[in-house]
Amino acid sequence: MKADFAPAARDIFLLQRKASKVGANLGKTTGWIHRTELLKKGVTMIADCEYQKVDDQGLHILVSGKPQCLDVDHVVICAGQLPNKALGESLDRPVHFIGGAAVASELDAKRAIKQGTLLACSL
Repeated sequence: MKADFAPAARDIFLLQRKASKVGANLGKTTGWIHRTELLKKGVTMIADCEYQKVDDQGLHILVSGKPQCLDVDHVVICAGQLPNKALGESLDRPVHFIGGAAVASELDAKRAIKQGTLLACSL
């Protein structure tokens, strides 16, 4: 089943598990700027997601309890402060853990952003 919303031409998705507006906890003076820039760049933002699995069809998620499958070829997971490598470890393909996913006890946003940028450039 393909997603029932119209993704941007570049098919870049920003998903969050919380049901609140994406980025709602960002600073009041900059949060709206970040969201606007992402929208301008064609990023589709989806809240209230539950990640199910990744396979050859794509990334299977539940959005507000409804199943969706995003047709993706790369997945970057920023999964918060609790380590959970089960999804990545269940895949039969290369997986890179960075930031808190690599070492949850040593959270460092600047380091995680650098690791993500370097990894993205290498793919």
